[in-house]
Amino acid sequence: MGFAKYYCGWIYSFICSILLSQSLFAQHPEENEYGSWLLLCGTAKVHEDWSIPAVGIIRHHHMLDRYGFFFFRTGASYQTGQNSELTGGLALLNSSSYSETTTVSNTNQLWLYGEYTLNSKFNDNSISHRIRFENRRSIGGEPTKVNNRIRYRLQYVRPIRNGFYFKAFDELFLAIDGDTFDQNRVFVGFGRQMSKEIKADIGYFNHKFSDSSDHMLRLSISFSIDLTKKDMALLTD
Repeated sequence: MGFAKYYCGWIYSFICSILLSQSLFAQHPEENEYGSWLLLCGTAKVHEDWSIPAVGIIRHHHMLDRYGFFFFRTGASYQTGQNSELTGGLALLNSSSYSETTTVSNTNQLWLYGEYTLNSKFNDNSISHRIRFENRRSIGGEPTKVNNRIRYRLQYVRPIRNGFYFKAFDELFLAIDGDTFDQNRVFVGFGRQMSKEIKADIGYFNHKFSDSSDHMLRLSISFSIDLTKKDMALLTD
């Protein structure tokens, strides 16, 4: 009975991912060019309740070609409870935009952010809620532009077998100034826990704006380091 329930749940997750992907493609059938979204993120635990996160992203408009932006974020996280966390910090973004005359313009931004994450589990499945406030400002140019936005992400992860898992999330971005809708991001894919410290996932990533929608292949590698362990402390002496 448990065996049948396990695989019925897996099949249900897989069918949902296929249907969701097809519906997203149907919205813009003329857009068949895939971009790429490469993400490396890690967390270093430095205290029982404190850790340092770091995230790096490289985005290309075409698969590993036509540079879009590079993004780096870090800060400090505080464990407010067994399943909740507060994080604050800063981020830097370098992006390139292309005009019809093949002119490339380069911009840089500084972000300040604060976020709250709440995790929950049921029957080995996990659901994560994350709400983030961002203050973004252009740097290195005149005049300086500043805008604020709020983003909410709902993420679902279901284990499959032998370290493999199904993963999906939806993240809505709302602007505080101007038009309320900023963008929406959807991911559907699969991953594997490579070891206790490292996991990787890959899948379809849709980046939707009010007047456009980008289809991408998203590859993510995540790692965690516990610097509070005695053996790690000896390595850093």
